[in-house]
Amino acid sequence: MKQQPEYLATSLWYKEEIHDPYQTIAEFFSAADVVSHKKTIKAAIGAALSDHICNKKNPGDLLYYFKLLESVVNAAYLLNQEKKKSPLRIGKDNAFNPNLFCGWHAGMTEWDYFPRMLSFKEYNDPYVVFKRFFKFLSLAEWKREFNDKLEYVLVTTSFWDAGIVANSLSIFIHLTKLIEAVHLIDVREINHIGGNIKNRQKDRQRP
Repeated sequence: MKQQPEYLATSLWYKEEIHDPYQTIAEFFSAADVVSHKKTIKAAIGAALSDHICNKKNPGDLLYYFKLLESVVNAAYLLNQEKKKSPLRIGKDNAFNPNLFCGWHAGMTEWDYFPRMLSFKEYNDPYVVFKRFFKFLSLAEWKREFNDKLEYVLVTTSFWDAGIVANSLSIFIHLTKLIEAVHLIDVREINHIGGNIKNRQKDRQRP
């Protein structure tokens, strides 16, 4: 029997084979914009650390979100295995060019899109984030973190109540950096979703 790739062998919710990691990233941002993804991560981790349930009205949305999150982690894992590097070299004099970081979602400003967590080196080459992400935790360890987080996001018992010591700040930072990194790759390197050209918004609101 053919051995499964590690990203499939460790799957929790996303069990589809990935043929194109870039399309997995594109679909991640087709589901929501970068700001919404970062807000969901923050809310989920906050709920796991507290005695409230995240998105109590519709917990099924969280199950779907964690599946999306696992998909993009799998895509990052595959690209990291290929030792990908950015095809662009960005100088500090050109760093604020909106073509380098602004996505295609309507109603978003340049400030909304600009990454907050990345260093200039990571902004220049987002693939560096993947290397650091999987150095912090292995793929299997990230999957265990997701499983633990989801369990405590959906109940009123917190990590602290359960006596679990969790490095939640580092988890939050690495996940936020991952989302910002794949957003930059989506903007700079992916021009279609499932063969349909992404709609670049020319009338983007400005701050």
